[in-house]
Amino acid sequence: MQAAGSAMLKVALVAAIAVGLGLFVAESSRGAAPAELTGADYAEIERLYGLYNQGADFRDAEMWLSAFAEDAVFRTGPGQEQRGMAELRAGREARNQGQTGDNGRRHLNSSFVITATEDGAEGRAYWVLNDVTGPEPRTVASGYYDDTFVKTADGWKIQTRTLHRDFVAE
Repeated sequence: MQAAGSAMLKVALVAAIAVGLGLFVAESSRGAAPAELTGADYAEIERLYGLYNQGADFRDAEMWLSAFAEDAVFRTGPGQEQRGMAELRAGREARNQGQTGDNGRRHLNSSFVITATEDGAEGRAYWVLNDVTGPEPRTVASGYYDDTFVKTADGWKIQTRTLHRDFVAE
């Protein structure tokens, strides 16, 4: 009987350790660091900046829209926000006013800082907008983007973009 009691004690001890370990793992994963981004992730996220820029500069709405998630939010200023693909498309169509092709502008991005998050990634990059219709390019605006990115079935996409403009004295 003493052997049976000892065996039951061992089973109870193993069960208690297993439950404790399970609780520890569950608790640890709640505050776990986000997954690391791969080189391919960084490249794909940086490519989104190119799709956005060239889609805008060459009035290619489909290219521009391809950078965004279906439920994306794009903020261009206080109280100026487009939510979801339908609003993004309408905003782009209004901006292009039925025109296609080169608009004489060039968006340039630099100083990318992209960081993994629990839900995907976040990033910030500087932007400069040049007018290239004259004999020499002329900077017409600058600022930075605050972005969040989400990985979808179609790859990385912009989930939220907030456009910040640098102050321009008039």
